[in-house]
Amino acid sequence: MEGSEEDRERVGGNVLVHTGEGKGKTTSAVGQIIRAEGHGLNTRYISFFKGNEERFSRGIFKVMKKLGIPVRNFVHDHPDFGRTSEEEARNGCRKGLKYLNSLFRGEDEVPDLLALDEVNIALDGGWIEEEEFISLLEMKPDNLELICTGRGAPESLIAEADLVSRIENVKHFYDEGVVQRPGYEY
Repeated sequence: MEGSEEDRERVGGNVLVHTGEGKGKTTSAVGQIIRAEGHGLNTRYISFFKGNEERFSRGIFKVMKKLGIPVRNFVHDHPDFGRTSEEEARNGCRKGLKYLNSLFRGEDEVPDLLALDEVNIALDGGWIEEEEFISLLEMKPDNLELICTGRGAPESLIAEADLVSRIENVKHFYDEGVVQRPGYEY
């Protein structure tokens, strides 16, 4: 077995990245949250570009809330969808970074596991400055397990990560015109 004894005994503290064009990045992060909750760990879910409050009242978000998992969304939609302005997106992402900064400085209870859903999209689109985010990772509490999801993870984040999963489509029913189905895709 490789690695030091200390590394093998480490409980948390990794940076995980789920990226790629395939389906399942958010689902994987939520599955990790549910697994962690089942082991008595403290978790949180934060999203960027994941939808409005109506979306957060159903599906996986409803279940996480029922389990007492704090769920927070900083930007309703990506500006490409026409429901959020570029200014709103940038301001929401800034608020997200400010929240992470205060969390990493210990101004709030630090969870064991934190998912930053679609943060890679915010980084890829320039809504969050890559250098600023990487610098913020240096402040991350040692035992905080951090999951970053979304397409287009920058190489700097991939280099910092302890685990990177690139999820790719091999075959997808969307290509045949099947629309998103509640309970299966969201």
